[in-house]
Amino acid sequence: MEDANLETNVRVRLLLAGLSEMEEHGEGDFSLRRVAKRAQVSCAAPYRHFRDKEELIDGIFAYLLEKWDLLCREIARAFSEDHARHLTELSLAYLRFWLSNPNYRSVLLSRASARRREAFDAPLCRTAEILAHAHGMSTDDTHRLTFAVLSTVYGALLLAPQDTEEIQNTVTAAKEQITFTLNALPAL
Repeated sequence: MEDANLETNVRVRLLLAGLSEMEEHGEGDFSLRRVAKRAQVSCAAPYRHFRDKEELIDGIFAYLLEKWDLLCREIARAFSEDHARHLTELSLAYLRFWLSNPNYRSVLLSRASARRREAFDAPLCRTAEILAHAHGMSTDDTHRLTFAVLSTVYGALLLAPQDTEEIQNTVTAAKEQITFTLNALPAL
């Protein structure tokens, strides 16, 4: 049992070291040797947990997605009856999730992560579709709503500074924009 815990601990250390490596070097210059050094394990340790660099990078995204999914479920439980509030709170949680963890944000916004990003966007897209359907919105309006929410969130991610106070100002501005967008859509 202790061996399993130790191996889980090494795996998590490798994932966290991989996050730092992604932030500092991106996917293109990602090095398993540097990850091992950051995690304070042997150079062979990453290969005991991951087949190759790509599998470790996929593992980093899976690790982050697991954390995001837990948060999404909590928000869904809290706001299951109010679709507009659910979408707003989910959007703000998305922002806080990435902004409060700068190394997460660098992974999300890396050019090579586009295909993986869809999994993180999916709860926002689904919630926008549920809201649109509940209000009888057309397919075009559903797409506009989804685009407006994602644009607001990603725009805020790109514009937000690292300062904690400014992060809260960014989240507040994003909330105002999402509220404005929801109030401007037909049938709401």
